[in-house]
Amino acid sequence: MYRFSVLLNRRFSKWCIAAICISLFVTCIHWMTMKPQRNLTPARKFAFMKNHKCGSSTIENIIFRYAHKHDLNVVLPESGNYLSKTALFDHRTLNNTKWRNLPFDIFSLHNRWNREEVMILLNEQVPTFTIVRDPVEVFVSMFHYQDKFREFYGVKDIHEMVEKIKTQPSLPVLNKRWLNYVGRNQMAWDMGLSPNIFDDEEAMKREIERLDREFDLVMMAHRMDESLVLLMDLLNWSVKDVIHLDLNRRKPDKSSPLNGRERDVLADWLAADVQIFRYFSRRFDERVAAINQKHSNFFDWIAQSGFYGQFGHVRQHAQLLKSANNELYDLCVLQEVGNEKLSGVFKETSNNIIGYVINEEHKGCSLFAMSEPAFLNIFQKRLLSKALKPT
Repeated sequence: MYRFSVLLNRRFSKWCIAAICISLFVTCIHWMTMKPQRNLTPARKFAFMKNHKCGSSTIENIIFRYAHKHDLNVVLPESGNYLSKTALFDHRTLNNTKWRNLPFDIFSLHNRWNREEVMILLNEQVPTFTIVRDPVEVFVSMFHYQDKFREFYGVKDIHEMVEKIKTQPSLPVLNKRWLNYVGRNQMAWDMGLSPNIFDDEEAMKREIERLDREFDLVMMAHRMDESLVLLMDLLNWSVKDVIHLDLNRRKPDKSSPLNGRERDVLADWLAADVQIFRYFSRRFDERVAAINQKHSNFFDWIAQSGFYGQFGHVRQHAQLLKSANNELYDLCVLQEVGNEKLSGVFKETSNNIIGYVINEEHKGCSLFAMSEPAFLNIFQKRLLSKALKPT
């Protein structure tokens, strides 16, 4: 009887231990697979800082389609597509528009960034984001976008431009801006930084850290799909909100590859933008890691062995977006042609870029290739209609 009692107690103890282990395992899985509670309401009010030649036209088209679909009020100047060029943005510049008293939802056109004034205009603190690109690529893209850029600097091509920067760095024209707002360190200029600190590394560092506090997200042009996954997370949008065609791409014959020495010369000359790009490249990697961690669970950890950067949420959704973009292209695009062959709502301002001949039989395809001027015409008519509507 005693031996039976001991045996029973041992078996009971084993069952208790097993039950406890199972209970802990289930609790662990439940805890690790729980998603943090978040507001799932898609954002309909936000500010996008549009940097020159950083893939911003693609982002802007995504924003415009969203605004068009949801009848949102886009901030527009009285005419044109710039909210400011030489001075920092000031909300009072809209006082001469007929729609000045309307409530605005989206700030997204070219400007010189001034967060405080943007928030005054939007009348609340909203999500803010922008996009940056390798500064050498930014300058080369600007150089080839407008033929008059060569005339401004007095060179025949980009190679002669690099040579002038290398051999005559003190030339006054190198620090002047074409049309007073396009030139050296374009990203720093667009983001509202003073040219007086472009060559002051410590002052630039302080300003970049301030910009980091002002933007909820800084995307990377060379990692567009990942950037849009992060934007989806910020705005609670879905893949269908960010599918797109790549817009404003430069024609291949308008490019002239630089060698390593030439790129180094440009990078040294564009030191302020390089500092911006490197800082936000690091922050982007940190943001990707944080998003992967936020969306990870126990089963992901088992399958991926914790290598979130390689197999995590951002990479997976970027692949989904890429597939969706390929399907969109196959459905909507009949041909890629030079801008000079386009007309109507598809024609942009520069003929040095490639556009799309769209299959207009499929409803909605046209919006994916619609030019900025065409969209602005639609939004202006909407604002006028709302502003003149009797109260």
